[in-house]
Amino acid sequence: MIRGVIIEGLSTTGKSSVFSALKRLHSQTHNSEKTIIAISEHYSQILHSYQGVLRAMDKDEHIQLLNRHVDYFDQQYNWIDSLGHTKPSNGVFYLLERFHINHRAAFITSAEIEMLENRLLRLNSHCVLLTLSEDAVKPRYIESRGDAWKSYVMKNHSSETEACQKFLEDQEKLRMHAKQSQIPTLEINTDEADWDCYAKQILIGLS
Repeated sequence: MIRGVIIEGLSTTGKSSVFSALKRLHSQTHNSEKTIIAISEHYSQILHSYQGVLRAMDKDEHIQLLNRHVDYFDQQYNWIDSLGHTKPSNGVFYLLERFHINHRAAFITSAEIEMLENRLLRLNSHCVLLTLSEDAVKPRYIESRGDAWKSYVMKNHSSETEACQKFLEDQEKLRMHAKQSQIPTLEINTDEADWDCYAKQILIGLS
């Protein structure tokens, strides 16, 4: 048995916080999988730091990276199946952060991403899209991480209003891509920043 959750969302919606809460709460759940594979966005997102220099992957590079991760899950699935394990505790639970929807938003949807999603479906993937309401964007997206982050956010915007509007537009694009994806997606509003509550909601939805 193998199953997993993909956490998607824009910066400051709480992906990493929910990711951490899921790992912790899953490990405390009775009779849950003893094996957890968690791959954060640092190993799956399009923008990477190469020797200290930021560089964006092109479409082919990114698809290859995502497929390498899914290759490993496929190997584990086939291994479990060959052993005949049926107890949930003998299965594998995996977590991915910023994965297929990140690709859909950055590039034109292709046959390759459709094939990747089909593989993820076979591995019992579920997606969670974390979002913010309009009133929460400014305090969370612009103000929550200090002056350095605020300067970074405002670098390409003439006003806070413009920056917030761009966030909402990008968030709507993620919603659209989530609807187009073959992987079932649950949207969770994270205005209250109650990470444990969201993680419990996700785990209950999987059971």
